[in-house]
Amino acid sequence: MSASRNILLRNVLSATPGKAFARQQVPAVARYFSLFAKNNTFRGVVSSRDQRQGFATSSPFADFSKTDDPLDKAQQYMDEGVSFQSNNMLPLAMSSFQKSINVRPTAAAYYNMGVCYFQLGDFQSSINSFQESLKLSPHHADVHTNIASAHIKLNGNMKEAQNHLQAAVNIAPQDAEIQFNLAVISEQNGDLDGAINAYQAAVDQGLTDASMNLRNVKTKKFAKMAREAEFNDSKSE
Repeated sequence: MSASRNILLRNVLSATPGKAFARQQVPAVARYFSLFAKNNTFRGVVSSRDQRQGFATSSPFADFSKTDDPLDKAQQYMDEGVSFQSNNMLPLAMSSFQKSINVRPTAAAYYNMGVCYFQLGDFQSSINSFQESLKLSPHHADVHTNIASAHIKLNGNMKEAQNHLQAAVNIAPQDAEIQFNLAVISEQNGDLDGAINAYQAAVDQGLTDASMNLRNVKTKKFAKMAREAEFNDSKSE
């Protein structure tokens, strides 16, 4: 999770592409989609008529000055917001994203607002924005992943985090990082079978660092089974 890897999985300001996040940390994830940061693991949204992963994406800064099309105006505000966000000018970014929403609500604009709220530490507002994004684009794994992150940061609600990470895995089962995050939270919640399955999926998808976690949780499960068997034997005597 790079400089903030114990907090964010993918961060445009600090991500190291391809670097595995710290396995010992509870993963809280904020992903941000952007063509501007195409080679970073932290992504951002830029809007156009093309569709990518259920959200709009675009080439940077078309000239919208001569159009009255509301969609084009919404796209312009989105581009402005992403530019401000990439320069860590979050209040200006949020103002632009809100203007985009006012012109035409989109899943991408609500998503970007959620990321900004997350970065500002307003986790409840972040959840609210991500939920609005889900209403418009219900099959987007990263929105669920980010909601899980916000619940962890807001009040340590691991059950809600697990539910949303499971929803993310159901949408994107080939995402090894999400599988790993689900495994960590499942293990912390005492769902050892769920953790084993998710760690195994992460390993199968090439996240070899998860193999140690897989061995550890299997050991934990066998130890639990041995304790239960010993307890049952003592009751039968």
